Amino acid sequence: MSVRFLAANGIRFLNFEGESIVFNPASWDAHFLNGAAAAVLELLAQGPHSIDDVEVLLREVLHETEQADASGHALRLLHEFEQLGLVRSLGEDNHAGG
Repeated sequence: MSVRFLAANGIRFLNFEGESIVFNPASWDAHFLNGAAAAVLELLAQGPHSIDDVEVLLREVLHETEQADASGHALRLLHEFEQLGLVRSLGEDNHAGG
C-alpha cells in the first residue's frame, strides 16, 4: 500500500529553456519550477502516482550528485506541492494484492 498523488485540476504549464511556470487557476498563483520539479508535476498531471514513482523519475532527471537523495527530494517536493495546492493526496492505494 502506498499513498498516491495527483496534480490539481486545471493547472497549466508554460515550458521554456528547461524550466516552467505553472499556473493554478484555483488560487490564481503562478509558480516558477526547475526542470525536475516540472517533470514531477507533469507526471502527476497524467494520473495518480506513488512516492516511489516520483522517486524513480527524480533519479532519472536529477543531477548525478543529487540522485542518491532522490527519496528525500521526492518527499519534500510532494509536500511543497501539496502546500501550494498543486497536488492532492489520494490516500493509500489498497488495490495491491487484490
